[in-house]
This record gives sequence, C-alpha cells and structure tokens, in this order.
Amino acid sequence: MRADQHLLRPQPGRIPRWVLAGLVALHVLALGWQLHTRQPFFPDSDRYVQAARNLRDAGLLYALPLHEEPLQLQEYTIRPPGYPVFLLLTGGAGTAFPGLTLLLQNALSLLNLWLTLRWLARSTGGLHPWQWGAVLLLAVLAPAQFIYANVLMSETLLQTAVVVLWLSITKLLAGQWQRRTLSRTAVAAALALLIKPVFWPFAAVFLGIGVVLGWRRRRISLVAISVLPLLAASLWMARNQRQTGYFHFSSISEINLLRYNARGVLQAAQGSAAAEQFVRATLAAAERQPGFAAQQQYVQQHALAVLVQHPGTLVGQELRGVLTFFLDPGRFDVVHFLRLPQTAGSGLLQLLNQRSYAVALGYLQSLPLGLLAGLLLLLSANVARLFLVLKFSFNSRYPWAVRLGLVSLVLYVALLTGPLGAARFTVPVLPLLLAAAGAGLTRGQPSGPAEQSPTGLAS
Repeated sequence: MRADQHLLRPQPGRIPRWVLAGLVALHVLALGWQLHTRQPFFPDSDRYVQAARNLRDAGLLYALPLHEEPLQLQEYTIRPPGYPVFLLLTGGAGTAFPGLTLLLQNALSLLNLWLTLRWLARSTGGLHPWQWGAVLLLAVLAPAQFIYANVLMSETLLQTAVVVLWLSITKLLAGQWQRRTLSRTAVAAALALLIKPVFWPFAAVFLGIGVVLGWRRRRISLVAISVLPLLAASLWMARNQRQTGYFHFSSISEINLLRYNARGVLQAAQGSAAAEQFVRATLAAAERQPGFAAQQQYVQQHALAVLVQHPGTLVGQELRGVLTFFLDPGRFDVVHFLRLPQTAGSGLLQLLNQRSYAVALGYLQSLPLGLLAGLLLLLSANVARLFLVLKFSFNSRYPWAVRLGLVSLVLYVALLTGPLGAARFTVPVLPLLLAAAGAGLTRGQPSGPAEQSPTGLAS
C-alpha cells in the first residue's frame, strides 16, 4: 500500500440530521411553489417535451411537431435521447401536470447532495457544526439546484450521472481498478453523453484512461469496458446519419459554434452589427449547400475561421465564460422560476460579452431593488464558494487523486461550456463544487486509519 493510500480512505463522519432536514425543506418549498404556479416549462423545455411526445406517438426522436412542414433535419439530432426517454417513462410527455417527473427529479437532487455530503463527511473525518452550517448556507444560496429539480430540463438527471461518474473516477485515480468500478464509470459516462452533448467528447478521454489502466494491469477486459461510452456515442451518431445523412452527435454543436461562439467573438471584436450580418450571411449561404451534411460543414468551417482570425478575443471570451460559469448568480433562472416581471432587451451577460459596460450598469440600475440585492447576495456566495474550491484544490494535505478527480471534471464542463457559461450550466457539477467548498473549510484531511471508500460508494 502506498504511503498516502490510507489518506484516500475517509475517516468516520456523518451528515448532521439538521443539514439533511434543511435540504429536504428547500426541495419541498421549491416543489410546493411549482405545484402552486404549475408552470414547469423553461424556454428550452419545449423541445425536450416534444421529442418525448414524438417518441411516444411516432417512435421518432424529433424536437418539433411532426405536422409542421417542412421537417428540419437539425431537429432530429438537437436533443440526445436521454432526457426525452426519462420524460416518456415518468409521464412528462403527457398533457397533464408532470408531478411524477418533478417528484423523481427532486429525489435525484437529494440523492446527489446526500452522496456528495457523505463523501465530504467521510473524507474530512467530519466537520464542526459551524462548517456544516456554512455548507448548508452555500447550498441555500445556490438556488439553481432546487429550481432545475422542479422544471422540465435535463440538468438534474445529468447531475446524477456526473456525481456517480465523479465518485467512480476518484476510486480509479486512487488505484481501485476493479472491473466493477470501471464498469460503473463507463455506464455513468455513457448515460451522461446520452443526456447532454457536452459529455460526448469525454468518451474519447475515458477510452484513453481505460487503455492506460489496461496496459498497466495487463488486462484487456479493462480496455473493452472503457470502449462503452464511445460505442454509445458512435451508435447515436450512426442513427443521426441515417436520419440526416450526416455522421455527427448533435446539431447543437454547430448552432452554438455559430450563434454563440463566433457571434460572441465578432461582437467583442467588431460590434453587434458585424456579428449579426455574419450570422445571417453564413446561414443564407449554408442553405444553398447541397444536403444537410454540406450545410453543417459550411457553418462549422466559417465559424471556425472567425475564431482563428481573432485568437486573443476568443481566449478572452472563453475566460470570461469560465468565470461566469462559477460566479453567475442566475438572474434568468430566478426570474423565470418565481415568475417575476421580465426585463426587455439583452441580458447582463450578453451586454458584458459585448463590452457594453455603460449599458450593463444602466441595466443593473433598472432592476427592482429587492431582486438586485438578492442577486448580489448570490454573487457573494458564489465568490466565497469559488475561493473555497481553490483553497481545496491547492491543499496538498488532501490526496492528489481526490483533488484531481473533482477539479478536472468541473473544469471539463466549464471549459467545454465556454462563452455560454451561466448558472444553468453549472448545475451538473454543483454538488461537486459544494463538496470542494466544504473541504476548503477545513485545514486538510486528518491522518489515521479509515474503513470506508473515499468516494462514499462501495467498492
């Protein structure tokens, strides 16, 4: 056993009942509000629900009504099958209020937090009551966790896959290379990519991990298991090719590349007018290309050309997006969930990306005082959380495997989200951030024997 192996195994520790009661109460309040308002739809919910309905009625995953002609090929692949299937199985595809779907999402959210806090309790040997109070306060001040558990969006389901993936990866990094652990990691990675396209590149990363483990252990079975996520991605891409003639994972990639990445870079470099003109011209030219594959490739090539022409601006946009990923207080989520009056025009993030700082200041001054105060409180909590995460990341008293497994997965999501960074996209890794922040409240992991796994899952 390596010298630090005992550090990778957590000390005895339990989550205080009052912390669990607080988390349950927050979910009950959020679910109660949703039952009162009966508005489980966010702006992007319609495509998930419609895809589930088309899957139920026609056996076809298509994200717009099938009676609307002509059919748009991008809608066959804009949503992976994971969440529409979940909606179909839980009644979220019907016309009635999706109570069972929301109840299960709340249960998953609580499970994710419980697994995370159990890891925190065991890996630190237990926290002082004031530290547990700080962890609960940070959870309270991350409302996206409770909001997205109560709307028809895929974030909570993806979060479950990510939490299991994180706990399993931590075991692998700690040297626990059992076939069962690798299999659980592979299944979690495959489910994650079938829920959200951001995880399909992770299939190649995981294959690399499996090849290294298989070579070091001289076990071809480990390599075979690591192929599972890539196999799942390939089968979905083959399905997409049959539907559209283009071998790809999701049309959302080209949409984001053009409408957000390239447009954002041009807005920052040349202004909004130039950005809008480029997007319109590119889409018009793409429509003249013969076939969907040629159209998507045209968009991809011209959007990438813009990014290459402005590398400094691209890096700036990426860094700003990553920072926003960690700090965004979530005005969009709070306003939509609480049914507050909508503000006209561009949002704050869009104004900042356009470097319209004077307009952004005027935007803030136009917000209701109560909402502005609440957002500043949430922002302050996010700053504190990020500070604690960084403190944990550089604390050498925690084993490198523990820190690497958590931080690398969070950074993967943050970097691939890029300029789109917002509170919504942080939800899949919110429990991980909460765990790291809680660990950052301590000086480090106490030494001594332990009896449990560092992940909180059985080997």
